[in-house]
Amino acid sequence: MRREPRSVDYLPDPRPDVGTGRTPPAPGRQAILLASLSVGALLLAMQLWLLTVALELYLNGNDDNGIWVLAGLSGLVVVGGGLVLRMLARRARLRW
Repeated sequence: MRREPRSVDYLPDPRPDVGTGRTPPAPGRQAILLASLSVGALLLAMQLWLLTVALELYLNGNDDNGIWVLAGLSGLVVVGGGLVLRMLARRARLRW
């Protein structure tokens, strides 16, 4: 036996931002977030690789400047990650 719904309360509101006081997200915000997440994952993988190579050089007894170069590059990766976070924290400005 099929039951009919008693009211239309089960339907989602077609305008979810109406009445909540929130403004809709800026156009392209989801694409920016996805690109930032991809860049962050790439930076994390690169930093892990740099630290692995630096540790291997250190444990093999190489005392040349290669370890410090890798440490400097790892620091640049940290700065890049900070720039990505700063970009995400900025609010989008729409100009009409």
